[in-house]
Amino acid sequence: MRKKMLFFDIDGTLLNDEKKALPSTKKALKELKENGHEIVIATGRNLSLAQSVIDEFDFDNYIICNGAAGYYHDRLVYENKLDRSEFDRLLKVADTQNHAIIYESAEALRRRHAETNIKMTAAMKSFGAGVPPQDQDYYLHHPMYQGLIFYSDSEKAAYENGQFPKFKFIRWHDSGVDIVPHDGSKAHTILKFAKSQGFDIEDTIAFGDGLNDLEMISEVGIGVAMGNALETVKLRADKITSNCNEDGIYVALKELHLI
Repeated sequence: MRKKMLFFDIDGTLLNDEKKALPSTKKALKELKENGHEIVIATGRNLSLAQSVIDEFDFDNYIICNGAAGYYHDRLVYENKLDRSEFDRLLKVADTQNHAIIYESAEALRRRHAETNIKMTAAMKSFGAGVPPQDQDYYLHHPMYQGLIFYSDSEKAAYENGQFPKFKFIRWHDSGVDIVPHDGSKAHTILKFAKSQGFDIEDTIAFGDGLNDLEMISEVGIGVAMGNALETVKLRADKITSNCNEDGIYVALKELHLI
């Protein structure tokens, strides 16, 4: 059997709707490793938010912050930071628009403003996180892999009409949007990972459910959409499996004859 490199989103994929890992998923990933395949987390979370999942599944390869940093065997091998001057300019617009911002490095999240709001609280709660502590100047002293900004779809024109060509905006919640480098994505880093470890594209497989998984689902050898995935993701997938509450990862890996 040709060895594969497999990439897994966390929320709605490795974890179910209750933010827990199914026993079948743990069993499947353990068998993948025993069969000699490489497994990699590919998440929008930063390292601090992903660490519990990394530990629970015993991953030593992980792509965080929607591809802005990649670790192979627990060693940082790739990073793609936000442009500082462009980010400064975006912060001024966000302040004018009264839109909350969270800074995201690999190690921590910090919010820009002292006050919190419902949009931020609801969006962070959606993946089991709280509102982080405030540190207005955090971004000045730490590498910024990603920003989180909180606005509704009706307010996107302030950012998403080409005003910030060095950034890409990816919505992950009704109120929450990721700010990532314009050339950054899970897919971009996945392809670098695969090539650096000698895997052909046809030997890569990715599992996901959300808009930030769309590119990786489209560009790997086999893209697998969870049954709970957005319809736009399912339309681009090569395979649709059961949902994250019903053994979706285990079912797909059995059908692909990898376990």
